[in-house]
Amino acid sequence: MRQLIAEAFRQPVNFPHISQVVYPGDKVAVAADAFVVSRPGMLANFAAEIMAVGLDANDVTVLMLESERKMHEAAFRDALPEEWRTAIRVVGHNPLEPQCLAMLGVAKDDSPIMLNRTLVEADVVIPIERHEAAINRGQASALTGHFGMHSVIYPRFADGETQKRFLFSGAKKNREKLLAALVAEVDEIVYALGVMMTVQILTDSQDEITRFIVGDAKEIGKCISDF
Repeated sequence: MRQLIAEAFRQPVNFPHISQVVYPGDKVAVAADAFVVSRPGMLANFAAEIMAVGLDANDVTVLMLESERKMHEAAFRDALPEEWRTAIRVVGHNPLEPQCLAMLGVAKDDSPIMLNRTLVEADVVIPIERHEAAINRGQASALTGHFGMHSVIYPRFADGETQKRFLFSGAKKNREKLLAALVAEVDEIVYALGVMMTVQILTDSQDEITRFIVGDAKEIGKCISDF
């Protein structure tokens, strides 16, 4: 698996090599979805590829939900090389804890856009997630928590009120129109956050991994059927 991940980083889709995007001294936040977090060895391999550009382990933070941190942090650290094992930060997101959040900006309705503080304060944010095509046939769904590519960032690491708004969207009238608007909102938030590269994981119907893809999110979305 490490070799497949390394190959994906060596051949990014319409995007520079990670060494031209991430530099020593940068604060890097790795936003992982539930699929990735539940596979600590794979997550450790991703961390190793990111660290390979010369980062100090203290400058890398892996972000997951607090409930996931309690279940998987120990296994993730055990899978890391010994020299990084205690240095890499692992942060558990609690959407109801004000200290976990920071304001990214202001929405069109003048309400604050709140995201996990680690993401807002990072120099580089790298989302790692199972690709949308493997979830609900790529369709936005409040039931799966999937609202297009980068749902791993928003609403996953948003505040509690935002998560509740997304969660209950499926029960409202004009559901398809509302879900489309929420997908567009996710795209706007990710753009405002400055996310440049993404890591997507393709799986088959049995949740077996078939490919890792690194690169520009829009280009990956356009050509995903070719992979």
